[in-house]
Amino acid sequence: MAKIRFIGWQVGMRPIPFIKLLNIEAGLSLVESKRIKDRIVNNGEIIEIVIKHDKIAKKILIEAQNLGVICELVLD
Repeated sequence: MAKIRFIGWQVGMRPIPFIKLLNIEAGLSLVESKRIKDRIVNNGEIIEIVIKHDKIAKKILIEAQNLGVICELVLD
């Protein structure tokens, strides 16, 4: 089990692909995925989500970073 900590975003972040990434790979609803994006971008909150498989967590991490999201992997 792994956690991904979303810390912030870079100028030019691609929010719609990020929402889709959370929806498809993390299994979150579109509403929850958008809510996470809004909390990161609008409120500057640090958000953690739990992913059951380390391999999927690493994939989400890399893709999110490529989309302009500042994040890190927290392995338990």
